[in-house]
Amino acid sequence: MAIFGRLIDIRKQFDSSKELVEVFDYLEKAITNKTNVNSRIQSMGIDQYKKIEITNDIFAIEQSYHTKKASDSFFESHVKYVDMQFLVSGNEIIEVAHIDTLEIESEYNKKDDYILYKIVPDRSNITMKKGDLSLFFPEDGHMPGIRSNNKSKRVFKTVVKIPISKF
Repeated sequence: MAIFGRLIDIRKQFDSSKELVEVFDYLEKAITNKTNVNSRIQSMGIDQYKKIEITNDIFAIEQSYHTKKASDSFFESHVKYVDMQFLVSGNEIIEVAHIDTLEIESEYNKKDDYILYKIVPDRSNITMKKGDLSLFFPEDGHMPGIRSNNKSKRVFKTVVKIPISKF
């Protein structure tokens, strides 16, 4: 059950949990120019990743990369965490398919919490732009970082990992 849209709209749906308020405050700082969080993300080099603790069991992976062709990527899903993928700048496509329609390519990696899947022809696209947020639950196979309009673009984003038990 993927959820996607503008940060402000999704925040209204989940803003009652104290821990999720901290997550949404972090995302607001990530999108707001000249905050420490925004400056840290926007200063990252290409293909750089940094893990940031938000609470004792919620963390973010801040990152920068160039988008790529879907054929150069893979689907993934997670068992323990919900992925909140938030675009700080740039644009990308995230392709989505229910895991029941995917063929496993790599069995569950318990340490890093992911299963990898082969690309399938029947999938949906989410177009992500600055300020867009997508939530992916365990049944949502997702393939982020895909180029939009067949052009590679630089993306700055943060992916917040929230234990499924928080939902």
